[in-house]
Amino acid sequence: MPHLQFEISEPLDGPVEPFAAWATELYADVMETGTGHVAVTVRDGARLSLGRAGADEPVAVLNADIRAGRSADQRRELAAAVIEELEKRWGVPPENTYVVYTEHPGEDFHLEEGALKSWSDSESDEGALGRR
Repeated sequence: MPHLQFEISEPLDGPVEPFAAWATELYADVMETGTGHVAVTVRDGARLSLGRAGADEPVAVLNADIRAGRSADQRRELAAAVIEELEKRWGVPPENTYVVYTEHPGEDFHLEEGALKSWSDSESDEGALGRR
């Protein structure tokens, strides 16, 4: 169950649900899994600092807790798409977005049905829960 935790320094106008839906679909596509187990958190107005950002510039951080097994190319593809979208959607300069991955075995992720299995590329059709 990936948990994509977005923190953005600026208060955001409007609902975050369209962004969360976009992030969920992106994750499923890039990481070759379903959407039913993807969790997204968006915190805006966070007190963030990034050494390379000016004090008055927007900053965004994505902490992505994911199941181990994804390639460096998959992780980079997701990060690049997020960086681009944050600039388009909320004006965060690309150099002011930081993406951090923490990988766990599947058994560290639990839903009502139980623990997830570790990721493998054969789950891409049905996802971690056996359905899309």
